Amino acid sequence: MNHSLSRMLAALLLLCSMPLAAQRVRVVDADGDGIALAAVRTSSGVLLGTTDLNGVLEDVKGHQTIYVSHLAYNPRTINVSDLKDGLITMEEREYDFAEAEVKSKEYFYTEVYYRFYGYVNDSLRCYRAGIVPCAYDLKKKKITEKFGFYSYALFNLKDVTWWEVRSADMIRGGIRGTPGETLLENGSWKKRYFLEKIPDGKDRWKIVNPRDTVGTLVRENGFSMITMDAGRAQMYANEQYGEDRLLKRRQDKDYTYSYSEVYRIGEDGGVRHNDFVMSLNHWEHNGSKGRETYIVETTVTGTAYMTKDEFKQKRKELDALNSTENMFHMPLSDLEAYERSHNIPVMTDEVRRAVEKITRDRWK
Repeated sequence: MNHSLSRMLAALLLLCSMPLAAQRVRVVDADGDGIALAAVRTSSGVLLGTTDLNGVLEDVKGHQTIYVSHLAYNPRTINVSDLKDGLITMEEREYDFAEAEVKSKEYFYTEVYYRFYGYVNDSLRCYRAGIVPCAYDLKKKKITEKFGFYSYALFNLKDVTWWEVRSADMIRGGIRGTPGETLLENGSWKKRYFLEKIPDGKDRWKIVNPRDTVGTLVRENGFSMITMDAGRAQMYANEQYGEDRLLKRRQDKDYTYSYSEVYRIGEDGGVRHNDFVMSLNHWEHNGSKGRETYIVETTVTGTAYMTKDEFKQKRKELDALNSTENMFHMPLSDLEAYERSHNIPVMTDEVRRAVEKITRDRWK
């Protein structure tokens, strides 16, 4: 072998042994501001990750076609090689938030539609979707009817009971009872999590603790959006309060939790419980079978002022959506019909394919 050829082979071997450079993407809105918690998936529905507070996902792991989705934006299919500096701009989803007519009634009714995704090692293991009705006592300023899952479908390959319990817990955590802005202003977050907000431009604030920036607050177009790296905020508080066992458990599991929530801004400039619009929650931790990831999307699909009797009648209507034969397992086609009738973007094709793989035949 001549020296020239041997040098070429050596160079080729060196090149092959080097790790591929990470393909970093940044997801932004029309103003160039980062979008946190945008989900990036492959054509088979494998979750590559979700963006951080700055809208960044550090590596799409060599995939040239990716699918980006976020509850507040229209989904996009992206050819990575076409991107300039890895920048992905998302278009805001249009909403029709008609104000409920104010009448002298006891309760404010909110109907929420949710989607739950459960992953192990980025592979979809469970999908659940359905409707959550709730009545809020306007005089007593509290929820009078507990959240109940009146119409839903649950899809997964096995371990249905475990996934159902886990998904129910996560869905409840995805529907906030008190706006984050309220918790910031009344000092609850400062007392427990040492959080406060500092200005970061017009109608924008950073949410910080003494160590780091752990969130953002943006007010625009009549809406308030808070995005939090809640896992970091929780673990900082664990340190400060000497909650060593809880902190160690979270550290050992490499626990993370992030969420965004959107509320309408009222005429008085504040946000109330009944101004809830949507939320997006993302949990991760190491489990016995691998890395577990849970994503919960919730969005308001209807509001009204009601008497208690009217709310009871509404519950009967929701119960009627359930199939007598399949109990609480609504067909996927019924779920998608509900989504279309309430202006909710249907699942992207790659996510639907992943759901179909774990759907039992009787629930198709």
